[in-house]
Amino acid sequence: MLPTPPAMLDKSDRKLYTLLALRELGSCSHMQLLYFMVENDIMTYFDLSLALHELVNEGHAAKIAHPADSLYQITDAGREALSFFVNRLAHSKTTLICEKAPAWRERFDAEKQYAAKVIQNPGGEYVAQLRLVDGTTSILSLDIPAPERRLADQFVNAWPAHAGEIYHYLMNTLGEEGKPS
Repeated sequence: MLPTPPAMLDKSDRKLYTLLALRELGSCSHMQLLYFMVENDIMTYFDLSLALHELVNEGHAAKIAHPADSLYQITDAGREALSFFVNRLAHSKTTLICEKAPAWRERFDAEKQYAAKVIQNPGGEYVAQLRLVDGTTSILSLDIPAPERRLADQFVNAWPAHAGEIYHYLMNTLGEEGKPS
């Protein structure tokens, strides 16, 4: 039997939980925020999608460009609204968000720094798109073709552990060409 999804939240609750999560997690993508909300039984995909759209339209959240993905972040107006109404939320969910957020934030920060995904080009070939990001600047970007999805996934999974050494190798190797003999 499938688990019962959480009931739809009312408009103000879904927006307040989303603001609280954004405050605690920092800037994050729609998918990152979705994983956090669903895995912690805070809200559904539909609640989150509605809340993000409404919050951006009202100026309580902003959607910003980032080399890894578009990110959402809480604005000053959102912080102010949250400070006025956070006490109307269920204490158990508020506590859950605040307690779980630090570990998720660490994970999300790493995902933003070592952005990686697999795409399939029109010819059917898989490509591992790998990015090393410093703040909001992409400092290394590699697209590596792979004949099968499994190999492209392997590249993506290995990227965070090896991105730094690959970057340093390239800098050292390419930088030595310009050195006088």
